[in-house]
Amino acid sequence: MNTPDPGRGQQGRASNALYARRAPVYDYELMPVAPLRREAIAALDLQPGQTVLDIGAGTGLSLPGLSAAVGRTGRVVAVEPCETMMRQARQRARVDRLPAPIDFLGAAAEDADYASVLGTRQADAAIFFFTHDVLQSEEALARAFAALKPGARVVAAGLVWAPPWMPLSNVFVLGAAMHSIVRMDGLDCPWRLLESRMKNAEVERRWLASAYVLTGHR
Repeated sequence: MNTPDPGRGQQGRASNALYARRAPVYDYELMPVAPLRREAIAALDLQPGQTVLDIGAGTGLSLPGLSAAVGRTGRVVAVEPCETMMRQARQRARVDRLPAPIDFLGAAAEDADYASVLGTRQADAAIFFFTHDVLQSEEALARAFAALKPGARVVAAGLVWAPPWMPLSNVFVLGAAMHSIVRMDGLDCPWRLLESRMKNAEVERRWLASAYVLTGHR
């Protein structure tokens, strides 16, 4: 019998509370990162008819781009534990009349039951956009990668500590991180656990080294 991890539960509650508070202004807060989001979605190289996982979907800001890329014959699986955020994502999909079918999984990435929407099928790609806390969880990554086909494209983007000789960049990272994540550990190399599960992984820095984009395959 598995014993629940109290630390994990506390972290999940803290994360949900944080994002519930941010939900009303979240779309405005993330406007500056819209170009990076477009770059990350483009890096997935999605094709019509494919299935993509949007892990940590938030208010659904990536859904229009992902939906347009896979089209009516494709599918998007949006994973988001914060009910307030998920409600806004559902509304976005409905109001924007997004072309691809979207499955909403209201669960933490550690608990996401991908089989409940994919059945025995596996996804062609996954995106982790500004999901630092998820990327620090072995269990969340294990579940996501089990739902991906061998060779599936994986893209992640988010905050990272800049080199120490770039203090202004790190002031920005500190302020943004304190406002948006629960776990401050791992910011020196946020992609470490993810990269270990990938092949041909490549990392590029953006925004005066304060952000990164990682691309590769399962």
